[in-house]
Amino acid sequence: MSMFSIEPSSLSLSLTLGLTLGLSACQSLPKQPHLPESQALSARVNALYQQEDSPKIEQNTATTTNNTDLVTAITAQNEIHPDLSGYHPIVTGANAFAARSILTGMATRNIDAQYYIWHNDQAGQLLLKDLWEAAERGVIVRLLLDDFNNSAKFDQHLLRFASHPNIAVRIINPLMHRKFSTLNYVTGLPRINRRMHNKSMTFDKQITVIGGRNIGNEYMSNDQSSQFADLDVLLIGKVVADIDNSFASYWSSPLSFDIETLAKFDDDVTPDFLKALDKLGIDEENNEGSSLTVYKAAIKDSTIDTDLINKRVPFRWTDMQFLSDDVGKLSKSVSSETNLVHQLRTLLGSPTKKLTIISSYFVPTKDGVDTLVKLAKSGVDIKILTNSFDATDVTAVHSGYSQWRPSLLRSGVKIYELKSTAAEEKRDNKLWRARSQSSTSLHAKTFAVDDYQVFIGSYNVDPRSANINTEMGVIINDDELARQLHGALSDDLLNQAYEVKLLDNGSLEWHTMEDGKEVVYESEPRVDMSDHIWLTIMSWLPIDWLL
Repeated sequence: MSMFSIEPSSLSLSLTLGLTLGLSACQSLPKQPHLPESQALSARVNALYQQEDSPKIEQNTATTTNNTDLVTAITAQNEIHPDLSGYHPIVTGANAFAARSILTGMATRNIDAQYYIWHNDQAGQLLLKDLWEAAERGVIVRLLLDDFNNSAKFDQHLLRFASHPNIAVRIINPLMHRKFSTLNYVTGLPRINRRMHNKSMTFDKQITVIGGRNIGNEYMSNDQSSQFADLDVLLIGKVVADIDNSFASYWSSPLSFDIETLAKFDDDVTPDFLKALDKLGIDEENNEGSSLTVYKAAIKDSTIDTDLINKRVPFRWTDMQFLSDDVGKLSKSVSSETNLVHQLRTLLGSPTKKLTIISSYFVPTKDGVDTLVKLAKSGVDIKILTNSFDATDVTAVHSGYSQWRPSLLRSGVKIYELKSTAAEEKRDNKLWRARSQSSTSLHAKTFAVDDYQVFIGSYNVDPRSANINTEMGVIINDDELARQLHGALSDDLLNQAYEVKLLDNGSLEWHTMEDGKEVVYESEPRVDMSDHIWLTIMSWLPIDWLL
C-alpha cells in the first residue's frame, strides 16, 4: 500500500485528530490571569494587616459571637507561647464541618480557602453560603480551587459567588475546555496531570484548619453512622503565618486564574447566588435524615466558638514545621529538590524505633519497598494502615500497592486494611472509580516517626503526591500524639480492619473480627475473579509513577 493512501478508518481518525488540534489552536488560556478587581481585593487584605489601628468590621450580632474576642483570645495564647504552635485534632466529619462553618461566622477581616475538591452538594453549598454571609459583613473572602473536579455547571455557581464585591475566586492550573471537558485529556496533557492537592482554610490570619478533608458530603461524614476516616487539625500560633504565606504564593501565581477569565454567565441561568443554592431547598430541610439536618445539628452541638473565646480548646503547644510544595511544581519550573517529600526526608531523617503510616493511597514503589524492608530488618517496628480493595475508590492504586504486600510482610512489616461496611450491592466499574460511597473508607494522610514526630496533611504515600501534585502539611513534634498514633494500629482495630498475614507457603490471609468472633479469609475479601484479572493486568503496566 502506498504511504499516501488512506483507509476509511484512518481517515476518520485523522479528521478526529484534526478537529481536536483545531479546537486546541483556537482555544488557549487567558494571557492575563488576574483581573484588576481581584488584585484590588488582595491589596485590601494586605492593607488590613498593615494598619493595626484600622476600624473593626461591624458584626451581625444576631448570628455571630463577639468576634473581636476571638482574635483577642488567640493572641493572648500566642503571646504565652511566642515560638510555638498549638494544635487540636478534628476527627469526626461533623466537627470538621462545624469548625469551618462557625469559624467563618466568627471571622472579622478575611478568609482564605484553598482546596483540591469543593463539591456542589449540601456541604459545599452550605459553606459557600457561610462565606457569602461573611462577605456581606465586610469580610474579604478568597477561594482558590484546583480545577480537576469542577464542571461547567459549577463554573456558573462560582461566577455567581465571585460577583460579590468582597469575594474573589481563582482556579489553579485550569482546564481550557470548560464545556467539553473530555477534550482536555487530548489537548491538555501532560499539563493537566499536575494538580493542586493542598487543603487549608485560614481565618483572620489567626487560626487555620488543614488536613486530609476536601469540601463535600462524603468528606464531612454527613451521616452520623458513617465511619469515613479522616483527620484535620485546628492550628494557632507561629505556624499559621507559614500557611498564610503558602496560600499567598499560590494565589498570586500566574497559574491561578480568576474565574471570570475562564467562564462567562450562560444566558439561561440566574445571576443571583442565593437563589441558585438548589441543594438547600425546603424539601431537604423537612427531611429529618437529610444532610442539612445533620449539618445543622453539628453546628448546634458544637461549642467551638465559646470554647475558643473562653480558651477552653485543649490546644497542645509544641514546635511545628510547616511543609508545602512550591507552586512551581505544577509547571515543572522548580527543582525536584524543593518537593515536600525531600523536605520530609530532611526533617524526619530515618526512623530508628517506630514508623506508623496511615495513608488512603499507599503505593510504595520498588524503591520505597526496599527502604521499608531495610528498616524493618534493622529492627524498626513498622505498621501500615491503608484501604482494603473494597474500601478504596481507585482500583489502579490498589494494584500499585497489593503486589508489594508479600515483600513487606516477609520483612516483618504489619499491614492493616480498613474494611468497607457497605451492604452487598452491584458495584459500578471500579477500574478507576469505586461505587459512589461506602460507609467506611480511609482518607486520612498521617504518619508517626519514632517517639515524637507526627506528620498530618494532604500528602499520600504514593508517587503522585511525591512527584506530580502539590501537597502541604505540618510536622508536629509531640510524644503524646506519636504514642497515640502508634497505638492506634493494634488488634483493637480488627473490628474495622483486616490484618494481612503471610503464610509459610507464600499465600496471604486476612484476619478480622466479625460479630465478636475471629474470622480468617484465605482469599482477599470481596474480590471476585474479574477484580483479580484487572488487578493483575494493572500490576503489569508501568503506571506506578502516575498513582
